[in-house]
Amino acid sequence: MKISRIIFLICLSAVLFMAGGCYMAQYRQAGKIDITAAEYQELKPFTPGFDKVLYHAGLSVNSHEFSGLMMIKSFEGGSFKVAFFNELGMNFFDLELLPDNKNGRLELLVNHIYPPLDRKILLNNFEKYFNMLLAPGLESGDQRSFLREDGNMVMIRLNTYKGRDAYLSRNLIEPYASIVNLSKLRGNDRITIILSPGKENFAPESIHIKQPGMRMEMDLELVN
Repeated sequence: MKISRIIFLICLSAVLFMAGGCYMAQYRQAGKIDITAAEYQELKPFTPGFDKVLYHAGLSVNSHEFSGLMMIKSFEGGSFKVAFFNELGMNFFDLELLPDNKNGRLELLVNHIYPPLDRKILLNNFEKYFNMLLAPGLESGDQRSFLREDGNMVMIRLNTYKGRDAYLSRNLIEPYASIVNLSKLRGNDRITIILSPGKENFAPESIHIKQPGMRMEMDLELVN
């Protein structure tokens, strides 16, 4: 009985492992691409020339809702400021993202945060969202490319400080339509960011971020 139970658990673990990795099963490796070329830089969510943008913003954390305006601004040297506040003047957070060249990411610095949001796990998630959107890894030379089995999507996959980030475009001519964070162990998708095809002032007109495992969502709509 004991041996049968062990065999059953091993088989169950294998099934769960394969199920979790099914996202990459849709894709086959296509080769390598030098994504530092100018034409690929133009596919980024925030393209070269981006300065500042203001969004109507909604944030949901474990069914707690926050809404207001979010400003994202770039500075010389590759740093960014992200501020989220409501129209009554309450400041939900004021964050900076500073290049960490050693680890190839943008490191989060908190200038101010509303106490209910001041949780390490939430701050780590915010850091990851904005790393995916502002994409320091998309300036790092040759990267693996993958083609979806139906031929309708091309993936550029980066190794990052937290799993792998997959940037998806229909043909590597149109801007990235979505970004997916995949675990390195199982290949399952943990964070999904949907980007509008339209841009204004070098920024997406809308952004939707979903992290089901953390019950977190963020919606951004450009202020006209």
